[in-house]
Amino acid sequence: MASTHDTDALRNISMLADLPPWQLEVIAEAVEPVEARKGSLLVERGSDDGYTYFLQHGEVSLDAADGQNKVVELNQEVSRNPVSNLRPRLFGVRALSQVRGIRVPDIVLSAAGCSGRAHNPDEITVETEEEDHRREAESRLSFQLYQDLKSDKAILPSLPDLAMRIRRAIDDEVSDAKAIARLVEADPAMATKLLKAANSALYGGLDGVDTCSAAVVRLGMETTKQLVLTFALKEIFYNEDPMVQQRMHVLWKHSAQIAAICFVLAREVKGMQPEEALLIGLVHDVGAIAILNYIQKYPELAQDEAALEETIDRMRGELGSMILRKWNFPPAVVAGARDAENWLRRHDRDADFTDLLVVAQVHERLRKHQLDGLPPMEQISAIQRVLGDDATPERSLEILHEAKSQVDEMRSVLRG
Repeated sequence: MASTHDTDALRNISMLADLPPWQLEVIAEAVEPVEARKGSLLVERGSDDGYTYFLQHGEVSLDAADGQNKVVELNQEVSRNPVSNLRPRLFGVRALSQVRGIRVPDIVLSAAGCSGRAHNPDEITVETEEEDHRREAESRLSFQLYQDLKSDKAILPSLPDLAMRIRRAIDDEVSDAKAIARLVEADPAMATKLLKAANSALYGGLDGVDTCSAAVVRLGMETTKQLVLTFALKEIFYNEDPMVQQRMHVLWKHSAQIAAICFVLAREVKGMQPEEALLIGLVHDVGAIAILNYIQKYPELAQDEAALEETIDRMRGELGSMILRKWNFPPAVVAGARDAENWLRRHDRDADFTDLLVVAQVHERLRKHQLDGLPPMEQISAIQRVLGDDATPERSLEILHEAKSQVDEMRSVLRG
């Protein structure tokens, strides 16, 4: 239990000021102290480490990509708001003196309804007693997930060892196609899927291949690595409870569909690797898998189907990104899990993998006529970034209609 002093101190933070006592107690248990010596880097520009920082004493420099910097003297007023909190971070934060503060895991803030955003004093929300109880269960669930993941307790199955060994062997740049093929052949199901992929219309030439080494040669090392990891991920969509497993099956079908659409869209965008887009599509809902694995411990969240969906919608982004960081996935995969349904996400760079994921999700909702929560299409700027200046909702639907056979083919490859 957090001390009164801890929770009183948290009330000085704008976004936490109006939270109920029990929620502040949950957050206080997750708080980590931050101390930095003069000259050290507290927050790296472009990073996304899963924490929100509140710095309270000292002096820091906010360093931008163009070399500009701003000196900030930390005081009680400054510490009420997070520092460099856009993701990926636009500014590096460097200590100009001894600096002290705290950081809070994003997943804990998200479950409290803060999500790293500044508090809006004019926004008034009224929850029923039932909603308040559910929110408390969500906060305690998020903190339990955070603690278990941090202490290496299993909230998800580990990534399959074979997939990781193949990944390491390819990254070492020493192993040849035959050596990689021998690793793949240790798992007959994996070997079958890799052969099916190599002989599919997506990769196949005029002649089929019938050995793993030939499949690796045709696909190439990088594609083989991404596909092997993608195939192995199906194992995490599993739960021993029949009711939970039914939901896992629905989640797998959705993830495979989104992954297939991402793969096809990536082929339309210069510089995008389709297999990486496939992987990002497949793991974008990994946070939902973790919640389903824990839900039996929190029956108050499971008893109402609609309420459970709300819980998953609120928590899966930050939780998924936390899990993927723990698994050492690259930042692009982490960002995709966090912002998969950030419809109004904006940036001035070229299209990235998260843009692909947003567009794929939009199209899947349109296909299923699930329009609740979607803004007008012209407000979803990811469509323009992915499909170009002449992009319209009609044009994007046309592209996917023309590529339907490719989407179906990749879904078939994922099924094995």
